[in-house]
Amino acid sequence: MSEKESKLKKTQLFFYSSINFPLAVVGLPLVLFIPPLYGELGLSLASMGFILMLARLSDVFTDPLIGLISDRTKISLGRRKPWILVGSPLLAISTYFLFIPPNQPDLVYFLLSIMGIYLAFTIIQIPFASWGAELSSDYNERSKITALREQVGYIGTIVAVSLPILLSYFDIVEMKSILTFEAIVVISSIPIVIFGAFWFVPDDPPQSLRKKAITLREYFRSLKFVLKNGPYVRILIGFTGSVLGISMDGALSFFFVKHVVNAESYYSIAILLSIATSVICIPIWKRIAAKVGKHKALVYSILWFSGWAFCMPLLYFVPEQALFFFLTLQVLKGMASGALVFLATSMAADVIDIDTIRSGQERSGLYFSAWGIVQKGAAAIALFIALTVIDLFGFDPTADPSLRETINGNSNIAILGLAIMYSVVPSLFKISTLPFIWKYPLTEERQIKIRGYIDRKVKRMASKS
Repeated sequence: MSEKESKLKKTQLFFYSSINFPLAVVGLPLVLFIPPLYGELGLSLASMGFILMLARLSDVFTDPLIGLISDRTKISLGRRKPWILVGSPLLAISTYFLFIPPNQPDLVYFLLSIMGIYLAFTIIQIPFASWGAELSSDYNERSKITALREQVGYIGTIVAVSLPILLSYFDIVEMKSILTFEAIVVISSIPIVIFGAFWFVPDDPPQSLRKKAITLREYFRSLKFVLKNGPYVRILIGFTGSVLGISMDGALSFFFVKHVVNAESYYSIAILLSIATSVICIPIWKRIAAKVGKHKALVYSILWFSGWAFCMPLLYFVPEQALFFFLTLQVLKGMASGALVFLATSMAADVIDIDTIRSGQERSGLYFSAWGIVQKGAAAIALFIALTVIDLFGFDPTADPSLRETINGNSNIAILGLAIMYSVVPSLFKISTLPFIWKYPLTEERQIKIRGYIDRKVKRMASKS
């Protein structure tokens, strides 16, 4: 695929990216609203943290399998589209059961519902990410694809956050009722975006790079070659730090706003401000990446985000001004939060080209299955750590914030522990990965040379055949 041929139409970019909309609408409540809801329904935070970790770790087995199958799929519809089609009904059904639970759900119900939704995410996300990596071979075009994909995802997140605000005008404020409407949005949007993407977006990587199908044993053996791809390992480490931080931040944000800032009614507004800022600033980070390189832009975004996050625990000491400063910090953090995801994903697509040269195959599914394993494993561990540690600090999510420091409320230690686990610890995870990202060697110039070699190899193989 030459550079000229790799340029996509705006309609194709839009309809491909639209698949991220329902995934994002599911993803935000999954992190922000589900733990508080099930906590209010009687499940303990520590038990939920363990179940979330257990469910996520099951992806260690399903992710490579989906990556293998999607890489080997050869039908007229494509090799990525069929699996998105399979995962979509499962996502709709699992969303219904998880978001609209009975009045007294038990741990088994929570486990089965969460595992169903995680399996649906696996079946959709790995082929979806692999499909995006194969849509273009151009360095900057890949940034455009991942940036628009994340922007559409943020629009979905904005919808998910805005619903509670909108519903409050109709006196619908209970978390269970809000999640019912969230489920309706997800279930109704899935067929629309799937139809648009399947109709307008091609799914046909170069046939000349497809060799005979490999066996499952050979596939798992090839995972060791993933670990020998130095640039891929570096960016994977960097992304893992971001996932750990983002997951801990998301799981504890509602509790932080309610019990530290004492402004539960402003929670959705705070999240909306952060996400809206992220959407606005993604084009800026895209320009920065084009000038200084994706890896340096990613380092700058981590430093910017973490610097402001470190200030969050200070709100504990200024309770009267806590809301104003919290909203300000949300906007400042949001300026870089979008870059943390789209830059890393774009870089992952670039380093897959190195494997294409070595193996003679386009194995995006292999790489994004490894990517998914690490991402979901990190998210599971982060949720377990966050919910378990604040439980050990003695934090009670059902306590009245106005009774803080009394016998019936949360203690100072519990509140400070919550503040530190919400912002300081996640930022430390992100910052610890900076040395690996800074030495990332695959620049735009090197990637252009690699793609040139691949294009020439494709032409030679095509001419021989």
